[in-house]
Amino acid sequence: MTMAKLRSMTASHSMIVTLLIIILSVGIWVWINHMSTHTIPRGQLKGAIIQYAMAYVEKNGHRDLNLDTVSKELNVSHGAPYRHFKTKNDLLSSLALDGFTDLGDTQAAFIARYPAGSRQQMVALSEAYVDFLVRRERLYDVMWDFTWTPEINPETAAAGRRTFILFTTTVKAYIDEQGLDPELQDEMQMSIWSLLHGLAVLSLHKPEIVQPTPERLNHLVRSGMTALLDGYDMQRPNKSLH
Repeated sequence: MTMAKLRSMTASHSMIVTLLIIILSVGIWVWINHMSTHTIPRGQLKGAIIQYAMAYVEKNGHRDLNLDTVSKELNVSHGAPYRHFKTKNDLLSSLALDGFTDLGDTQAAFIARYPAGSRQQMVALSEAYVDFLVRRERLYDVMWDFTWTPEINPETAAAGRRTFILFTTTVKAYIDEQGLDPELQDEMQMSIWSLLHGLAVLSLHKPEIVQPTPERLNHLVRSGMTALLDGYDMQRPNKSLH
């Protein structure tokens, strides 16, 4: 065998070995990357994203949340969250759905404790907002900083609509039972909502003013609702309080 032929065979062998090493290295890298970025079972990723986002929002608020951070923290590929949520607002709409569902359930539970149309039920309606605010305060902004229309998320819009219906039907029952002018309903609803929403916003964003302990918040809504209802009660012929 000539030296030239031997050198050629050696070079070919070296190239094959080098190629095999490259292929093996790439395979190992792909396997490691797959293992490190797919720790969540395929069918559970959407739920994991919502769970992480909810925990993040309830600790930090929603403004700095983004899908890139979600993918990094959940140790999934960059594009994984976008398969379930096209935008940040799509993700926030799922959080708002949870919030409105919780608020609606809380309203229903609180107003069920008292007879329809009673003053106690109206106060309980306001206390339901305090209960929710104390438990889910950071989620409140997600629910009310946006207008959740059916075009954005029909389930979120329906859950929000349910809270509104519970609110308006409770007010209407009070007006009917207390013999007030039905024309007052819109005005009364706006007055009550201004009290509750205004207190919530101050509690969240100006806590130094409100000093929002559960006890103080409940005191404020009770006193505010009592004063408001007393004012409307003066507008009916029979001035006795029910």
